[in-house]
Amino acid sequence: MAENPCSSVLGIMISELTAPSSSSGGPYPPPVMPEDLFCRRLSRFGQSIGLFVYLFCASQVTGGSSRLIRGFILKHGQWQQGSFPLPDVLYDRSLPRTNAQYKLATCALAELKRLKPYILLNGALPGKLDVYRELERDSQLSPWLPSTYKYEGAAVLTQLMKQYPEGLFLKPSAGSHGKGAIRLLRRDDGWHIDGRDRKNRSLAVLHDNWQDVCRFVNRFVASMTYIIQPYLPLTGKDGRSYDVRVLIQKDETGNWSFTGAAVRTGQLGSVTANLHGGGSAHDALEALTEQFDGETAGRLLGRIRWVSERAAFALENHFGRLAELGIDYGIEQGGRIWLLEANAKPGRKALEGDESAARLAIERPIRYAMKLAAHRQPVYPFSRNQRRYIQEVHP
Repeated sequence: MAENPCSSVLGIMISELTAPSSSSGGPYPPPVMPEDLFCRRLSRFGQSIGLFVYLFCASQVTGGSSRLIRGFILKHGQWQQGSFPLPDVLYDRSLPRTNAQYKLATCALAELKRLKPYILLNGALPGKLDVYRELERDSQLSPWLPSTYKYEGAAVLTQLMKQYPEGLFLKPSAGSHGKGAIRLLRRDDGWHIDGRDRKNRSLAVLHDNWQDVCRFVNRFVASMTYIIQPYLPLTGKDGRSYDVRVLIQKDETGNWSFTGAAVRTGQLGSVTANLHGGGSAHDALEALTEQFDGETAGRLLGRIRWVSERAAFALENHFGRLAELGIDYGIEQGGRIWLLEANAKPGRKALEGDESAARLAIERPIRYAMKLAAHRQPVYPFSRNQRRYIQEVHP
């Protein structure tokens, strides 16, 4: 039976579900959604302020002339299937893992737009290289960016290794979770390459000649687009890698607002600080006070907040309306701040220890969706540039 809400409708497009299984041979268990806890919190808060919220997958957009879509709604603490009206506002949290899923998601968004001109809550960003190039155009942001190059084979790698003898850092332009990120260092016993492979497993190899290094990197990169940056000493006093994850979001007025920040600390010896790679999250002010002092920590976070707000405006200016950004920063032991990357589908896990930030991280997209639905027109124009982009989620 179809639901007929009287309120505005928010549809959340999630990643494709895996088929449920029952090991006991009994009834199938209730479905578990991708980002299940996050979607539950969004749904509960939406319901509490009068927004009708449901989840759906791209494969459930069947086309034709139907004004309904199959999906899931949270009732009595369980996800229940049903048929729901086409959304007024669409929140894309899908994570396509294959080219087929990417195409499916793209077609689903286009088909829904044909059936009903929904408002896209969150735009998307392209790969890291394009984001870097856009931020670099802003003269007030460029000083915060590490030099970034596209990997184009052994000749570029050789040239950059001569330019940055302290080492290089390579990562996929469209990667996430630290997967496929490697560090290249020259030591007395040879060339050290360490980091994580594309399955997020630890990786460490040693080569005693440069030609073998180039062959390894070329095989490792394969056909993917990779970026190269100088290796930056972004470690704390204990030698562990760490970064600062910032969440900045639109509030109910449609203005950018700083939601919160956390320090992510990697495992000892890890090149990255990503939580999926075994890292841990800590209160940003407390963690930075341990690294520096209270006054310096406050000043660093103030600068990071200013850079985040300017970066949000710059990216939105070029790529079209955005609702939220996760921005990652590295800090050298001398206090030098580097903006490492930005993504438009940020996770919330790093902020779970900050009760206020965790609450705002849920409430702000819902309140912004209510604002957009009430006006039934974008507060910021949807850019042609966004139609090509579906971005990964970054915890």
